[in-house]
Amino acid sequence: MKKLPMYIKYAIVMFVLCFPPISSTQLGWYFFGSEVGINIGMVVGVISVSVAAYLMYILGWRDADDDE
Repeated sequence: MKKLPMYIKYAIVMFVLCFPPISSTQLGWYFFGSEVGINIGMVVGVISVSVAAYLMYILGWRDADDDE
């Protein structure tokens, strides 16, 4: 299977780190109020950081592919 280029990997990690926490905070704020919205955003942020760390460190996405 062909490996993804580094710019695609970085775009995926940036999407994982930015879109879910921001959107869940906004939706939680709108539907449940400010305090619950912030809490939802923090929980989703922790999950997003965990997923990004898994992608970068366990799957090795932070290492440059020298064989390309």
